[in-house]
Amino acid sequence: MPTMRTPLITNHLLQLLADTDRHTLLQHCDVVQLKFADILCEPQIPYRYLYFPLSGFISLVTKLAGHKPLEMGLIGSEGMLGVTLALGISEAPMQAVVQGQGTAWRIEITDLQHVLSHTPHLRHILQQYLFVQLSQLSQSAACAHFHQLSPRLARWLLMSHDRAHCNDFFLTHQFLADMLGVRRSGVTVAAGIMQQQQLISYSRGIISILDRKALKRLACECYQSALDDYHSVLGELGGGSDRL
Repeated sequence: MPTMRTPLITNHLLQLLADTDRHTLLQHCDVVQLKFADILCEPQIPYRYLYFPLSGFISLVTKLAGHKPLEMGLIGSEGMLGVTLALGISEAPMQAVVQGQGTAWRIEITDLQHVLSHTPHLRHILQQYLFVQLSQLSQSAACAHFHQLSPRLARWLLMSHDRAHCNDFFLTHQFLADMLGVRRSGVTVAAGIMQQQQLISYSRGIISILDRKALKRLACECYQSALDDYHSVLGELGGGSDRL
């Protein structure tokens, strides 16, 4: 059994559990480091581990032959990687890649299956989160098709900021372009304008959020819509904060 440690940052789904249920689950977990660009699962391959992120965050990525990968969603301390297990499905639907380094509670799939069989409230919470995730995936698909790059980039930076739990995080322009499904030159121009407007600063792969309110005004409506969906089902984080 892994040694339990108490991280400074919590996972919201775990905080929704009763103390006894959360203790039962965490007895089977250990805290691991999430390293930038690590691949945690591949589509149609069974999970080995499932993750409840704390300070790190994970991209859900879909790939088509002949095309660059496209990010469909983000998972941070508000969620979980591997939530389809709540429906009895152990195969990953998409690739998951670490986008923001940090930490997470990690549990083996067999252990979580065992805990789910004895903890109906955990299964209910994960099913609620799965509903929210499906809604966000469909919104992301529409956003990628209809919205221009600058509002999409602003939305993406806000989503990352929510999950990073700090104002600075490491991202290259190429990685940003891959996640948004656009050319690197487009990201460079859009990020350069944001930097000129002092919304962000960018140096050697480190993006710093300087003016969150202005970034929200620039972002497309998909950012707030995703927040509203999450809060309506799983409640607000941080006492009514305007972010995850």
